[in-house]
Amino acid sequence: MMNDKGQPPLFAEEDGRSGEEDRREVSVIIVSYNTRDFIRRLLASLFDNLPGIVGEVIVIDNASSDGSADMLEAEFPRVRTIRNPVNLGYAKAVNRGIVEASGSYFLVLNPDIETSADAITRLWEFMEKTPDAGIAGGKLLNPDGSLQMSCRTFYTIPVVLLRRTVLGKLFPNSGQVRKHLMLDWDHDSDMEVDWLTGACMMVRREAYEGVGGMDERFFLYFEDVDWCYRMKKHGWKVCYAHSSEMKHHYRRESARLLPDRKLVSHLLSTFRFYDKWSSAMHSLKRERRALGILGTVLSDVILINVSFVLAYFFRYLASEIDIAGLFTKPVYTVVIYRDFLILVNIVCLFSFVYSGLYRRPGRTNFARDLIRISRAVLLSSLVIMAATYLTQTIAYSRFVVLVFWPIAVLLVTTGRAAQRSLHSGLRRGLFDLRRVAIVGEDDHAVALRRKLEAATDEGYDFVGYVAPEGRMLPESMKPLMGTTDDIRSIVAEHRLHEVLVGDRQLSRQEIGGIVNAARSSGAEVKVVSEVTDMLIRGSQMDEVAGTPVVVFPLATLAGVRLLTKYAVDRAVALLGMLGLLLLAPAILTWQVLSHRNFGTWARTVGNLWQVLSGRRTLVGPRHPVSGESMKPGVTGPWRVMTGQSAKVYQDRMDMYYLQNWSVSSDLEIVLLSLKGFPDLLGSGH
Repeated sequence: MMNDKGQPPLFAEEDGRSGEEDRREVSVIIVSYNTRDFIRRLLASLFDNLPGIVGEVIVIDNASSDGSADMLEAEFPRVRTIRNPVNLGYAKAVNRGIVEASGSYFLVLNPDIETSADAITRLWEFMEKTPDAGIAGGKLLNPDGSLQMSCRTFYTIPVVLLRRTVLGKLFPNSGQVRKHLMLDWDHDSDMEVDWLTGACMMVRREAYEGVGGMDERFFLYFEDVDWCYRMKKHGWKVCYAHSSEMKHHYRRESARLLPDRKLVSHLLSTFRFYDKWSSAMHSLKRERRALGILGTVLSDVILINVSFVLAYFFRYLASEIDIAGLFTKPVYTVVIYRDFLILVNIVCLFSFVYSGLYRRPGRTNFARDLIRISRAVLLSSLVIMAATYLTQTIAYSRFVVLVFWPIAVLLVTTGRAAQRSLHSGLRRGLFDLRRVAIVGEDDHAVALRRKLEAATDEGYDFVGYVAPEGRMLPESMKPLMGTTDDIRSIVAEHRLHEVLVGDRQLSRQEIGGIVNAARSSGAEVKVVSEVTDMLIRGSQMDEVAGTPVVVFPLATLAGVRLLTKYAVDRAVALLGMLGLLLLAPAILTWQVLSHRNFGTWARTVGNLWQVLSGRRTLVGPRHPVSGESMKPGVTGPWRVMTGQSAKVYQDRMDMYYLQNWSVSSDLEIVLLSLKGFPDLLGSGH
C-alpha cells in the first residue's frame, strides 16, 4: 500500500495500530550530504526504538556523491527520500522537508545522531506539557557518554574572537566562553536557553507557521542560531529537555584555524548573522543613503584628482615627443598646479551637485551615468577653461583641461559602476539586505510580498505582515508580527529598515499614524497608492485649497524637442548605415566563417533605412500608441529593460516611455542597445 505521496507507509497494517493510535504526531527530518555511514547508523537506531508518535521519516539528500540516496532507497524503503539535484545547503533542505511533512511537530536531526529507546518520546512529552515552547532539544552525549554542550547563550563579539581565532588558544579558560557554552550550569534539569545546536531540534508546527522556516541565506552554520533568535522575537521559548538523551558523533570542523571550505562557510554565516541582527549594523543601514553619498563623493574626488594627474602626464609626454612644434610653452611643475587643482575639485563637485549626481539614487546603469557625468564634467571643463583665460598670473595649459574631460568621464563612470557591482555582489551574497514589513490584509499585500521576494537584486528581506488595527489577517498571511498599534515596538524588536503600506483601503488618518510611528522608531515608510501609477518625470506634489494634488506641468518647447529627436534619430541612423556599408565585407566574411546567416545584417540596414525615410524612429515605443504621433522605434525600453523592471512595465512600457521621453533617455537606450549589437548581427532574430 502507498501513501498519498506515493511512498511506502512507515507502519504497515500488520503493526496492529488503528483509529486514534494511528495518529502520528512527529515528522522526522534529516538532511544528508555524503554521510552514508552516519545516516545508516542513525536510521538503524531510529527504527530499533521507533515510537508510535513518529508518523514519517523524511531524508533530503543534497546531491551526495557517496551513494547515500541509493543506499536509503535500497535499505530503508519506509523512509521517504527526496533527492535534490544540487547541494542547496542545510537550511533550504530542512525547509523543503518541513513543507513535505505532515506532523504536528518536526524533529530535525543531524545524520550523525544516534537515538536511544525513549529519547523522541521524552522530547515530545516535554513539548506537550510546555505549550509556549517553539523549539526544544535534548541532552546530547559524546560517543564515550560524556556530556556535549548543545545549548548556548547568544554570540558576542568577544566570544566570536575567542572561538574562531588564535585568541582562544591564548585564553583557554575565558569566562566569556564558559558563559557562552553554559559550562557552569547543571545540565540535568530543564531550562529555557538562548539557542540549541541544530543537531537535534523538535519544532512545533504552530511556531513554524508563525515564525517561518530556517533562513535560507545561511548555507551552512548559524541557521539554528537565527531560528532560535527569531522564535524568541515572536514570543516562543527555546528549551533544553534533559530527559531526552541522544548520542552525537560531533566533529567541530569549523573551528580549524587554517582556512578551508567549512571554516569559510562558518565565517560567512557569522557575518550574515551580525549583518542581520547587530544593532550597530542596523544603525549604519539606517544611514545607508548618507553613507552611500559620502562614499560616492570620496570616490569622485579621488578619481577627479587621478584624472587631472593623468592629463598632466599626457601633456608632459606630448611636449617630450612633440615633432610639429605644437607645444612651444614649457611644462609647468606639478607644484605650480596645486592651487589650480583645488579649483578643479571645487568646480567639479559643484557641477556634480548641480547636475543631480548626488541626489537620492534611483535605478541607474553605466549608460545613464555616462551621459550625466559627461554633461557634468563638460560643464566643469568649460568653467575651468574660462578660468585659464581669466587667470592673470599663469596661463595654465588648456591642453591639460581638454584631456582631463574624457579621462574624468571614463574614470568617474567606471568608479560608479564598480561601486554598483560591489553592492550588487554583497546583495547576491545576501549581505546588506533591507528588513521590511508589509502592512495590509488583502491580495495587494500578498502580491507585494511576492514581488519583493522575486526582486532579489533589490536586496529586500521580508520579515512579516502587520495587520491594520481591528482587522484579522487570513491564515495564509504569515508570519504575523502584530497590528499597526504596535508598529513602534515591531520596528525596534525586528530591526526593520522599511515599512511598506500595501493596503489600499487604509484611510489617510491610518496611514498618517503608521508613518509617524514608524519614522519616529527609525524606519522609512513607503505607501503603495493608485496615484503612483500616474507619477511621471516632472510631476510635482502640490496643494489646492488644502487638498494634496499631483501636478503635471506643461512640457516646455515640446515641439522643438520632438523635432530635435527626429533630427538626432536620422543623423545617428545615417552614421550607422554608412558604418554598416563600409564594414560590410568584414561583417559578411565573419558571418561566413562563423556559419551565421546574413538576415540580421540586412534587417539592420533595412531598419536604419526606415528611420531615414521617416517610417520609424530610432528609439520609440514598440507598437503604435493610440492618440500619439510618435512612430514605433527600432529599439526602445522594451529591448533594453530586463529583470523586474521589464516585468513590472511590460503591459504599459510604451506609454511609460512616451510620458518620460527625453533626448538623454534616448541616448541612454541607444548605448544600452549597442551592448547587444554583436549578438544582434549574428543571431538572426
